[in-house]
Amino acid sequence: MALRPRQIETVLNTKPTDGAQQQSASDSQASQPTSSVIPSYQYTTDKSLTGTCRLTNSTNEGPSGLFSNPFRCEKLVPASSVKQNTGAGAIAAAVVFALLFAATAGLLFLFWWRSRRVNRALIPPTYPLKETSNSTEISTLNHQLTLERRRVTDLQAALLSQSSSQPGGWSSSHPKDDRTVKRSFSSIFLEIRDLAGNYYVSGSSGQVNITVANITGVLKEILGECVSGWEGMLESQKGRVMLVRIIVGELLRRSWVDHEFLGRKTGHAVTVLEREVIRGTNREHAHLWRVQTFLRVLAGMGEEARNSGVEAVADKIYDILSPFRPRSSGSSSSTGKTFLHNLVKRTAELYYELATQNAYYELSSYFSVTREHAGEDEGAVFEYASCDDVEQKWEVGTDAHGREWCAAEGKVVRGFVFPGVVKYGDGRGGGWEEGRVVVFKAQVLA
Repeated sequence: MALRPRQIETVLNTKPTDGAQQQSASDSQASQPTSSVIPSYQYTTDKSLTGTCRLTNSTNEGPSGLFSNPFRCEKLVPASSVKQNTGAGAIAAAVVFALLFAATAGLLFLFWWRSRRVNRALIPPTYPLKETSNSTEISTLNHQLTLERRRVTDLQAALLSQSSSQPGGWSSSHPKDDRTVKRSFSSIFLEIRDLAGNYYVSGSSGQVNITVANITGVLKEILGECVSGWEGMLESQKGRVMLVRIIVGELLRRSWVDHEFLGRKTGHAVTVLEREVIRGTNREHAHLWRVQTFLRVLAGMGEEARNSGVEAVADKIYDILSPFRPRSSGSSSSTGKTFLHNLVKRTAELYYELATQNAYYELSSYFSVTREHAGEDEGAVFEYASCDDVEQKWEVGTDAHGREWCAAEGKVVRGFVFPGVVKYGDGRGGGWEEGRVVVFKAQVLA
C-alpha cells in the first residue's frame, strides 16, 4: 500500500461560538480533507486566533488515518500585553518588599526601645523567680559557694598554724610532761606485779605444776630472749611470779612496737610502712610521718575498733600465760582475765596519747646508754642512768657530784622485767639533735 504525503487540515474560527450549528459545520468541514496548499503566515491576522489543528495521515482508503493526533493550539499573546503584565508584577513585588522592610525596621526599633527601658529600671533584690529551674540552679550555686568558703577558711587556718610557733605538719596537742609519762608507766608496771601475784601463782605450789616441757612456742622464745637461767626459776613460787611479770611486760612492749592496739591488719600495715620510711631518713622526718599517720588512723577509728584491738591483745596474753594459770577454774580466773583486760586498755590509751605527741617515745627492753641495743653475744650492761634493779639487792647512793650510783654499775644484766622508755625531741617538734631522755628506767634483774 502506497503512502501519500501527510496533509495538514486546519479549521479556523475567527470568533469562537458556543452554538451547535457552528460546531457541526466546523465538524463537517473538518471531515473534508483540504488540499496541501498552506497560506502564508500573517502575524497581524493570526495573533488573536484560536482553533484546533489536527495532524492526519491520508491514505487511499480515506482521509481519516490511523495516525491522527488532535491537539490544542493555545492562543497567541501579543508582546505588548506581556510587557505590561511584567511591569505590573514588578511594581507589586516592590510594594510588598517595602512593606516588609518597614515592618521589620519597626520591630527592631521597638525591641531596642524596650531593652533600654528594662536596663534603666532597677531590679529589686527580692524580685520573685517565676521559673522553678532557675530557682534550683541558684540554690545549687549558693551551696557550692558555701563549700568553697569553708575550704578557704580551712586553708587560712592551716596557714596560720604553719606560721605560728608550732612547726608545720606537727600535732597541735600540748606536750606531755616527762614526770607525767613516768608515773603512767610506773602505774602499769605495778599493775603487772599485782596481776602476777594475785591471779596466776596464788595458793600452794601444787596448783601450778610447770616443767620445762610445758614451756613451748612463743612462751619459750620470750623467756629465752628476756632472761637467762629461766629454767631454775620454775621451781619456786617467787621465780614463777617473776617469770609472769617478764612475759606480760615483753608482750605489752611488742604490742606497742608492732602497733597491735590498732588492730591486727592495720597494725601490721603501719609497722611495715614505718620500717620502710625510717630506713633512709632521720628521726625528725620519721616521727613527722608517724604523727601524720596516727592522726589520720586514730581519727578514723571508733570506740568499737579500739576496744576490738584491746581485746585481741588481752586474749593473746591470756592464752600465752595459760601454763601459769591455776588449775581451779573459779571466779578467780574470770576476775584475773578482767584485770588483765583493764591493764591492756590503760596501756593502749597511753599508746594512743603518746603516738600523736611531737616527741618520739621508744620502748626498749635492751636499752643502755653506753651500749644501745647490744647484741646477744655482747650482752647488756647495768647503768644506773637507764636501769633499775627490781630485786634491790645492790646498794645505791649519791656521790659528791650529786650523781646517783648503784653498786651493780657495770655488771651484766641478767634479765629484763619491764621495758625502758626513751624520749627523742622536746615535744614541740624540735630538739632532735639534743640527744635522748630516759623517761622511765628499764626494770632489770642485775
